[in-house]
Amino acid sequence: MIDLENFNENFKYYGNDVVVQIIDMFVEDHQEDLKMIGQNISNKDFLSLRFNAHHLKGSIANFMDAEATELTRKLEEMGENKTEEGLAETYAELQVTAQVLLKELLYHREKITSRQKCFS
Repeated sequence: MIDLENFNENFKYYGNDVVVQIIDMFVEDHQEDLKMIGQNISNKDFLSLRFNAHHLKGSIANFMDAEATELTRKLEEMGENKTEEGLAETYAELQVTAQVLLKELLYHREKITSRQKCFS
């Protein structure tokens, strides 16, 4: 879940257009990122897993979602340590958590754009 207080604090100096663009980039890219991580796990490509989990962690961290950030950190660490135990379960948890994050971001985006329309 997004920590909206920290999210708003983090983005308070950016305009709503920038926040919407950042959300849109995540919406466009997160499915491909998750897919690549899934392929890395299937192929036991731990080097790529570490890299791709780190990349996704950076994207997710922008939105102050502690659970999703922790799961990507854990996958990154598993890739670094070549740990197979618990890998599939952690990935499955991340997929669910990322869907919750996506829904929250889309809702937040809608609120921002609705407010902009009211003031136009």
